[in-house]
Formats: sequence, C-alpha cells, structure tokens
Amino acid sequence: MLGFLLEILGLALCSYVAILLLADLYLILVHLSRSKAELAREAELGQVGRGAEPKICVKLPIFNEGRSVAPAIDALCQLDWPRDKLEIMVLDDSTDDTSAIVAERVAHWRAAGLQISVLRRSHREEFKAGALAAAVDQTDARFFAIFDVDYRPAPSFLRLTMAALLADPKAAFVQARLDFRNRDRNLLTRAQAIELDTFFAYEQAARNWAGVPMTFNGTCGVWRREAIEQAGGWSGRSLVEDQDLSFRAFAAGWRCRNLVSVSAAGELPESFGVLAVQRTRWGAGTAQAFNDLSWRLLHHLRWHQAVIFALLAQFYAAISLLLGAIFVVAAVTLLVDARRGLCILLAFLAVAVLLVVLKTSGAALATSVQGRRVGIGFLRDIVGMWVMELALLPVVGLALVKGYLKHRLVFDRTPKSGR
Repeated sequence: MLGFLLEILGLALCSYVAILLLADLYLILVHLSRSKAELAREAELGQVGRGAEPKICVKLPIFNEGRSVAPAIDALCQLDWPRDKLEIMVLDDSTDDTSAIVAERVAHWRAAGLQISVLRRSHREEFKAGALAAAVDQTDARFFAIFDVDYRPAPSFLRLTMAALLADPKAAFVQARLDFRNRDRNLLTRAQAIELDTFFAYEQAARNWAGVPMTFNGTCGVWRREAIEQAGGWSGRSLVEDQDLSFRAFAAGWRCRNLVSVSAAGELPESFGVLAVQRTRWGAGTAQAFNDLSWRLLHHLRWHQAVIFALLAQFYAAISLLLGAIFVVAAVTLLVDARRGLCILLAFLAVAVLLVVLKTSGAALATSVQGRRVGIGFLRDIVGMWVMELALLPVVGLALVKGYLKHRLVFDRTPKSGR
C-alpha cells in the first residue's frame, strides 16, 4: 500500500512539472512566430528627438562598491540628454570608503555643469527598495531610470528607451536587455551568460510580445513615476523589490515594454561562491514575492495570458523544490517497492528531458535573436549551463524554503570586481 501511495505521489509531481513546462512550449511558439516583426517594431520606435525630452532622474543605488562606482557614475553622466532635463542621483548607503570616491566623482561632474547629487541615509532600512523609495520625493522628475553599479549604458540609452515609454502612455516601465562584459571570463561566466540570455532574450521577450506580464530586472530600465505611485511605491517586503513592484503595477492595470535590441552590459559572478550568494537572494526573494503576489493582475489579462503567467509564476516559485521532492520520493519508493520506484524514475527522466529540450530550444532562440552563432561554442556553453543548474539546485531550493518561512531577510549584495 505504501509503495502504491508513493508511486501516485511521484507520478503526480512529475505530471505537475510537465504541465508547468507547457508555458515554455507556448513561449517558443510565440518567439518563432513573432520575433522578426517585433524586432522591426522596435527599430521603428527610433529615438526621442531633440527638444522633445522630458525631465529624467537617473538613480544609482550603491552599498560599499568602491571598485565599481567611479566608472558607473562616469557612464551615467555621459548619457545623451539635455543637461537641464537630466538629474543624476547617487543613493549611497555605504559604510566604507566608497562614499569618498562618490564625493570626488560627484564634485567633478557637478563642476562640469551636470545636475548630480548624493542621497545618504543613516540606516539601510528596506535596503535597495528603501533607498529608491527615499529618493522619490527628492525630485520632481516624472521618469526614473535605474541602474545597478556594474552596468554601463551607452550614451544613446535614454533616447532609445524613452522613445518606447513615451509611445505607450499605459506602459509603467521599459526594460532593456541585460548583457555582460565578462561573459567570456571563464566556464562559469559563459554558463551564466547563456542562462541569462535565455531569460532576457527568449523568455522575457516572448512574454512581452504575447502580453504576459514580465518583471523589471532591477536595472537598465526606465519607470514612469505615476505607475510607481499608483502601485504603492517601492517596498522592501521582499528581496526582489523589482519583481514585487512590477506585479503590483500590473495589478493596477499598467503594462510594460521589453526591448531586445537595446542593451547595457554588466558583470557576472566569476566564482561559484559569489554566484551562490546572488542566487540565494534571488531564490528567497522569489518565494517572498510569490507569497505576496496580487493575483488581481490576472483580471487585466486574456484567459490564455493568465494561464501562461500562472504556470510561469509557479515554475519559478517551486521548480527546485519539486525536482528535489521527486528525487526523494523515487529513492524512498525504490526501498519499498523497486518496480514502482523505477516507474517514478522513468517519469522523472522524461520530465527532465522535456525540461532540458525546451530550455535549450529557448537558449538557441535567444542566441539567434542576439545575432550570435548557434554552433560548437553554443553547445559547450549549454552543457556548462546545465552542470551549473544542477549544482545550484540545492542552493536555490534551500533559498526558496527560507523565503517561504521567513518574512524578513537580509539583502546580501552580490560582490563586484569592478572590471
């Protein structure tokens, strides 16, 4: 009897994962059928013309990142936007000598005629979200561009992203594609790069093209102030403040625009230890955001968009735990009833193959849409990506559990080398 019950449980879990993966099949079909037309639409948006620029506040939240902050400030100060319409705000929560570096670069650019200021807090309450919330009332700008310290936008960034935002009055934000300067540093960075390319250039692109809500990525995007205020403002209730605000904005009736053809390059973790810190924060934050998710946003979607969004939300909120649970159930069942245990293992293998095939297909689409070659190098990096995913499985699984069980967690920033 026990073996039978375990078999039912194992097969049910495998079936659940297979159902969740239907969302990827849908996104692959969307990407294949719409990528050419959507990229052409992006090209047609062009740039914001001279004399039509609204005021923008560019925000750079930092914490003890002295090796990266000077080039970050320099890059933001070289954005192509009228100086009387461009305000740059460094949100400095640092407790080390980063603040001295910030003061020197701010003084330099202020002397050059830019509107640049520093906002310092005496505490780190609500971490990055708290800093962004505190900065809202320090400016009258109606648009906010947000960058993490390791990203270096091209001078044309605002003209390209703002063209998309101004073209749609119901767009809460425009998200540019994240790229990486150190993608070829080592095997680990190449594995991360193709994994994140898959997310940004395949999944987020297809979601946006199909009208399925996607999240702001925390950097390299421009928000409309009105949308932030209607959504309730920045909140530190989860470690993924970007995802949290995005979903609340969608629940308030806003939408977004993702640009595949506009990118800014940042920095990937170059060691597994640093990567584990990053993925622990992402995993715990994803669980927190799922707990707080306002399912009211589904009311603004068509039925098929709502179904795909629900499947994707559950996938990211549970996949590591589900795969681990299936493995444990299969192992226990083998001890009780070898035949039933083998049945679960075969079903698990089938689901794993489906997962690998779908995500690898998405990676190929992402690589192609970025103009990169799908060849031997791609296959090498795909193998590296799946080895990395396997190694991260317990890390992310434990992070998800922590996020579901603990309401308040510490925001551990990913250390940056500054290269």
